[in-house]
Amino acid sequence: MTPAPKIPDDRRARDRFAIITGMRLGGAALMLLGLWMMLGGSLGGQYGFGGLLFAMGLAETIVVPRLLARRWRTPR
Repeated sequence: MTPAPKIPDDRRARDRFAIITGMRLGGAALMLLGLWMMLGGSLGGQYGFGGLLFAMGLAETIVVPRLLARRWRTPR
């Protein structure tokens, strides 16, 4: 088996930044959708399901980017 080609560090950092930013934006969108459903939006969702979406979006906005940043941190 041949080893995987080496990806330049600046490209890897750019890709990781894009992933973390996408996770934050997706989480914010999920939070807005959950809040809209909790307040009686036209999707016909239940209050509990909107709350679940809001909580998942909050976790995706705050917790997941921190976990990814910690995992991808450059070793000292």
